[in-house]
Amino acid sequence: VQNITDIDDKIIDRAYQFGITTDTLTRRQERLYLEAMEALGNTSVDTYARAVDFIPQITSQVERLVARGHAYELPDGHYFDIASFPGYGKLAGRQGLDVQNLIARVDGNPLKRHSGDFVLWKRRKPSEPYWNSPLGEGRPGWHIEDTAITETLFGAQYDIHGGAVDLVFPHHEAEIAQMESISGRAPLARYWMHTGLLTLRESKMSKSAGNVITIRRILADTSPRVLRFFLIRHRYRSALEFDEDLLRSAESALRRLDDFDARLRDGEEPGPPSREVQDVSEAMLAALDDDFDTPAAFAILFQFVREQNGRPRAAAGSRALLLKLDRVFGLLASVPETSEDDARVTAEVERRTRLRRERRFAEADEIRQRLREQRIVVEDTGASSRWYREVPA
Repeated sequence: VQNITDIDDKIIDRAYQFGITTDTLTRRQERLYLEAMEALGNTSVDTYARAVDFIPQITSQVERLVARGHAYELPDGHYFDIASFPGYGKLAGRQGLDVQNLIARVDGNPLKRHSGDFVLWKRRKPSEPYWNSPLGEGRPGWHIEDTAITETLFGAQYDIHGGAVDLVFPHHEAEIAQMESISGRAPLARYWMHTGLLTLRESKMSKSAGNVITIRRILADTSPRVLRFFLIRHRYRSALEFDEDLLRSAESALRRLDDFDARLRDGEEPGPPSREVQDVSEAMLAALDDDFDTPAAFAILFQFVREQNGRPRAAAGSRALLLKLDRVFGLLASVPETSEDDARVTAEVERRTRLRRERRFAEADEIRQRLREQRIVVEDTGASSRWYREVPA
C-alpha cells in the first residue's frame, strides 16, 4: 500500500497560487507520479490509497484519541498531547519534551499544551476544502491520514513501513504515537526502512530551493532501466548525489549485464546449476538479507560475470541465476530468444572463421566490423568463434 497525500497545507497553498482546486492539482500530480512509476517498473503496489477517501476513518481515530486522553480540542482544531505518550521520540532517538528537541515542522498555536503537540483535525477556514464530521467542519492533519489508512487496510500492526529519512521526525514519530495510543499495542511497524535523500550539488532536492530534476526530465534522454539501476545499486539508506557521470557509469554496467545475458542465450554448460552458481546465489541473497545491501549483491554478481566471460562457456545454471535475480530487481531487457536473421549471422561468423584459418585477417576483420555496426558482438575462442546480439540499454 502506498498513500497519496491529497490534502494538506502545501497542497492548498499551491492550488491557490495556480488558481485551481486542490482536487485538480492532486489528480494531475498523481497521474504524473504513476506514469513515472510505471516507466521505472515500480509495479508492485497493490493499492494507492488517497487520504480524502478515508475521512470517516480519520475522524474515528481522532475521536478515540480524545476518549483515551491522548488528544484535546482547541478553537482551531484537535491536537495530540505528546506528554500522554511516554514513548514519543523513540524512533528518532529524540525522547523528552525539551523544546529544542522537538522543533521540526510542528503546528504553531500558543494555546497548545506543549509546543510539540501536533494537529489531528483542523477547523474549517474560509476558502479551504472541508468535510462535515462528528468533529465539526474541517479537514485532517497530515500525520493522522496515514494511520487511518494503515489501520483500515493492515490493522493496528504490520511488518514494514518505508519512507525517506526526513520523515522520521516528526511524521513517523507521530504515526507511532497515534496508532499505539489507540490500539495499546506496540510496535506499529516491526521494520522501518528509511531511504537517504537524492541530492543535487550536495544539497537536498527541493522545490523551495529550486534544484529539482524530475524523473520525466531524466527519462527524456535516459532509459528507464538505466535510471532504475542507478538508484537500485546504491545503498538505500545513504544519500545519493545525482550526477551525469554516475548515470553513464550505471549505463555501462547495465550494458555488461545485458551483454552477458545475451551471450547466455547462445548456451552454457549443460546440466543442473553448478556449485559456483549456487554459491553466488547464496552470497547475493545473504547480502540482500543484510538490510538490502544492493552494492554488495551487485559486486558479487559482476565478479561472477567477469569470471564467466573469461571462459568458452558459462557455468551451468548461469542464466537461471540471472532470471532469478531479475525477479527481484527487474533490470534485464526483454529480447527475443531467436531471430529470423540468426542463420545469416551464423553463416557470416563461420565464413569469418574460415578466413582467419586461411590467415586472411583483413577480410575477417571487415566481417567483424560489419557485424559490429549491427550491434552483433563476435568473440574468438581459440580456433572457433561465438556471437551474440548486444541488448539496448
